[in-house]
Amino acid sequence: MRLPWPLLLAFEEDELLKDLLFGKKQDLEEGRAYLVKEKKPERALAVFQQAIDAGWRPLYITRQHPNHVIRRRGNKDIRVVWLSTTLGRDYVDPHNLNSLSNLIGTFLNEGARAAILLDGIEYLMINNDFARILHFLEYVNEQIALRQAALILSVDERAFEAKELAYIERNTVPIE
Repeated sequence: MRLPWPLLLAFEEDELLKDLLFGKKQDLEEGRAYLVKEKKPERALAVFQQAIDAGWRPLYITRQHPNHVIRRRGNKDIRVVWLSTTLGRDYVDPHNLNSLSNLIGTFLNEGARAAILLDGIEYLMINNDFARILHFLEYVNEQIALRQAALILSVDERAFEAKELAYIERNTVPIE
């Protein structure tokens, strides 16, 4: 059935309006790392939620307390890891990038189509030098590629020098 021309135009305008209001839908591709430059992890969370809705297994690594995330998102099936010096299950010390790498590796080994949202790189930088952060990101990026997973990085570009941001952008796909 072919739509009449004014109706077709209205439909296209509605789709454009929806894209402008809610952002374009971003389907994740297996084996990729994505970069969202934003002050707060809002667009990254929207892409992450779309991935969850599409059947991806979620891991959310954040500086936000897990209770706040679960209360706000309402989805208890999301594994939330808190970047904090407080010890406990699903809490990772930001100084210990090896522990965070191991946690990510274990999660990726549990099955295919894993989506990881990391929104605490700025906090990791306070506790580590940039070379260690970059080494960590390179390792995670390799693991993502090998295990057909996806990584979403939410970063506030104001926290980085241009050279540092360029290193991060080099191996990521931008999400606008």
